[in-house]
Amino acid sequence: MDRIEKILCGESDFLTASTWLRNIYLPRLVERFNNDECRKRLGIYKGEKIPENERNLADVRNRVSLIIEYELARLSNNIIESMNKDGFFWSYVVANRFPDLEIRKRNGDRGLRIEVKCLQSIAEEKAANFDTLRKDINPNTDFVVVFLWEWDYQVSTTFGWDRAPKLINHYLFHAASLAELRDAYWLNRPPATLGNGFQGFDIRFAVNCNNGVYSLEEGNYGKLMRIWQKDFQYPPKKTPIIDDTINEYERLKKGVIVDGFVSLCKLCLPRLSLSEKISIIEIDGILTGVSGEFCFILKSTVNKSQLEKIKNEVNSKYILKLTEKYVATLVYMEEGDGLYDVIKNIKPKNICRALFNLS
Repeated sequence: MDRIEKILCGESDFLTASTWLRNIYLPRLVERFNNDECRKRLGIYKGEKIPENERNLADVRNRVSLIIEYELARLSNNIIESMNKDGFFWSYVVANRFPDLEIRKRNGDRGLRIEVKCLQSIAEEKAANFDTLRKDINPNTDFVVVFLWEWDYQVSTTFGWDRAPKLINHYLFHAASLAELRDAYWLNRPPATLGNGFQGFDIRFAVNCNNGVYSLEEGNYGKLMRIWQKDFQYPPKKTPIIDDTINEYERLKKGVIVDGFVSLCKLCLPRLSLSEKISIIEIDGILTGVSGEFCFILKSTVNKSQLEKIKNEVNSKYILKLTEKYVATLVYMEEGDGLYDVIKNIKPKNICRALFNLS
């Protein structure tokens, strides 16, 4: 059995498997997905609309994420075939439980298993959950893969869509170690109203306790963007796999915010400035998107001196300060009149609409 077959069978050590998956397999998968031939099945054509209210927009994101998962499974089988590993194939887990996909041999034996999470980069609440209990995770075979996607408005010359999803980043985790981080964080951060009870689990799911009264946890346990906090004082026992998981999680936390900001700049700045020329730069440690009279910055608590420095460097009239959830405040930059907030609490989906009369 060669190295790749051992990985597919779930018989390789984690660090070997994760290196191959992160550096070879997943990039190849993303490249195939981002080909027009694949994305044509997810495109929006000829002015078709999708809902913009929060509830239905969440349904659209869930639908796109599910279709991405199916496409990734199909493409994964194509990759397996191209590697001449025809004794293996990816299969769906039909029951609605962890994980989503499994490697199978032709005789039905199970190998590598993957739980797929898809996040839209500009969503203010990247609401994916990883709440599988540790008893249901196999530490030898199970991984969690997070794909970050966004609508790409570059029109295809072949298929003529208005926009289509595009994968812009990926992250890989040892599932058991990610669950260990999640549970250490969960158990050591009980609510102030715990009373005489305990923060914990039963054999099926996490439970809350309010003044000694227990109830089914309502959905915050395992939220992907709240699983772990840097420098938390109660970490699990230090191991190479735990270290790898923490490092990858920190990369995820930072990466999704930065990628979402860049996506918003690419979406909104051309519409506001009426120019396709966009610059993404860093000024005084603050990520900045610039086009014409408009400037976006990823730091809502930026101070006045930093704003003055940015104004002098980019020569923009309007600066939009965005939180990590991309809720924006517009700062007016008129020469000689100083700086003052004009509009506050602009939701990301409303940025272009709110600023249209300024462009």
